[in-house]
Amino acid sequence: MTARFFTFALAEELFMNPFVLRIYLLLFVSLLANLAGAQVKYKASMVPSQINKDEYATLRLEIENASNVQQVKPPSLKDFNVVSGPNQETGMSSINGVSKTYMAISYVVQPRRAGKFTIGESAIVVGGKEYKSGPIHFVVKNESGRTPSGQAATPFSNPFIDPAPPKVSEAYSDYILKKGESVPEKVNKNMQLRLQTNKTTCYVGEPVIATYKLYTRLKSESKMTKAPSFNGFSVIDLLRPDETEQNVERLNGREYNVYTVRKSQLYPLQDGDIELEAATLDNRIQFIKEGTQNSGIDDFFGGMTVSPDAVVTQSVSLNSKPLTIHVKPLPEGKPASFNGAVGDFRITSSLEKNNFGANEAGKLIVTISGSGNLQLITSPDISWPAGMEAFDAKVQDEYDQSTVPVSGRKTFVIPFTVNTAGEHTIPLIRFSYFDPAKATYQTDSSKPIAFTVVKGSTGPSYDIDTLSQKKPVSVAQQIFSNREWIVGAVALLIMGGLFLWNKNDRKAKIKKRIAEEKFKIEQEKFEKVQLATIAEKPQNPLHKTEECLNSTDCTDFYKLLNVEFKQWLSHKFSLEIQDVNSKKIAAAFDKSAIDNSTTLQVQQLMQEIEWQLYTPFDRTDTMHDLYSRAQSAIQTINSHQLTATL
Repeated sequence: MTARFFTFALAEELFMNPFVLRIYLLLFVSLLANLAGAQVKYKASMVPSQINKDEYATLRLEIENASNVQQVKPPSLKDFNVVSGPNQETGMSSINGVSKTYMAISYVVQPRRAGKFTIGESAIVVGGKEYKSGPIHFVVKNESGRTPSGQAATPFSNPFIDPAPPKVSEAYSDYILKKGESVPEKVNKNMQLRLQTNKTTCYVGEPVIATYKLYTRLKSESKMTKAPSFNGFSVIDLLRPDETEQNVERLNGREYNVYTVRKSQLYPLQDGDIELEAATLDNRIQFIKEGTQNSGIDDFFGGMTVSPDAVVTQSVSLNSKPLTIHVKPLPEGKPASFNGAVGDFRITSSLEKNNFGANEAGKLIVTISGSGNLQLITSPDISWPAGMEAFDAKVQDEYDQSTVPVSGRKTFVIPFTVNTAGEHTIPLIRFSYFDPAKATYQTDSSKPIAFTVVKGSTGPSYDIDTLSQKKPVSVAQQIFSNREWIVGAVALLIMGGLFLWNKNDRKAKIKKRIAEEKFKIEQEKFEKVQLATIAEKPQNPLHKTEECLNSTDCTDFYKLLNVEFKQWLSHKFSLEIQDVNSKKIAAAFDKSAIDNSTTLQVQQLMQEIEWQLYTPFDRTDTMHDLYSRAQSAIQTINSHQLTATL
């Protein structure tokens, strides 16, 4: 009877006093937020986990089920050179009715020396809550390795310094510019960037090889200025960033020198039609005038100085055509043990030892080997018998990314404890995968493992998380392990206390609330006046750049854009003008809680503006685009800070 009276009284008090109702709702929403936050997953990995000193690895920061990533804090990479990145991937998948969204940020890195490295923790901030990854252990052997293609690296910045240049009498005479010939037509006829794939239809998780090739019969210096982002795919590059493949191919009945500028295997993360974006290659092409080739041909192809009167230079941007991949969904009837593996795999399991003490931790070692989307495979589901408790697995990767699909093995070391001594058995573990070659689901299983747990200890005890010598469990750790019950009891006590306190102090709270509402109204009036004042004085921080853009003879566009944009950033974030760089901007944006996508866009914009400053040939076709992007960035930052102020 007392409980019922308390419940009705509490309900009456809530509806009579909205202020208290808001407090209770805040507590309830906080509890829901904690439950929702548990669904967010974040991990960092280095693939592969062991390389030679002259090879590359990929640092991958993977975020699941996070719709509002406010900040990304990558680990320190002081022992590595960042060759490429940050590169962003996004996607969504659904397995056995469980859907998840996915975002990954990757960096291609090269070690500065051989040795064993521990890459520190990284973190993300989602909805005001920080999620951290553990440290990554990484080994660099003091040996020379081979590239995925087995070839030595070749800098693509000057691809046409050949040991045997073509002769004038041979078919490759297109570099000679005859009188009356149109340079643009000659370029279009003899040079193109093409995107090729080994297939245009595949299943989710089945790899597609995407290759971007430059077909050319001319002499040029080339640089990729826009790389495809491959959204919707997990990406593994088959060529190192400083490497190209070179060969000769026939296209439409003509021979071309062919340079592979990017080659990747792509693993679709979702079904549907996914477009592979176009790439952009900027080229500085040189022609030798007809009549001067006999005297200057050797110097021309040997990279030596040729008379300026004999050479014609043309700057051209080439774009590949986008290509659509039709990704088929995996068939219905997925086995219960299917977790997204696509390829051909086998599973084995064993124990580190089959006899250990009741106060020790056992270690189950599960190995998945084969070929397929191995990098995306997660720990298989295990039906642990009653009395056994498992903990987070430690993952070890050993696979070859140069094969298509990826081949090798992934090992999961799973610590576990047993409550009672005696004979125990870990049942067989099923692992299901989809075989795209057979278009069917396949299931492999390990054998059951029998083991014995004796009373006491057969050796030193180990801590589950660190696998180091076990320490006594403190009172604080015991409280933390039972935090759900404690939080629930504390929440009920707080709600009861608030109810009793509110009855004695209702009038005072009502007066305070009225005063707060009055203050809020006055504050809103003041802010409206401030906003109106700001709106009356619109200014264009890029006005000199705009004047130059609209003139017909301005040659300082990129210089003005670089100066005015950096001056605006300097003033906006209280930075010295010489400190306006990617690193300082990222720190300033983080401090102002500006989202990560805006940070990346501004950093990329600054890099492109600086690249235009130091490009030795004229590029007028990007002026309007860079100016529009700079104005858009300014408006986005102003809008964000205005919202934060309100």
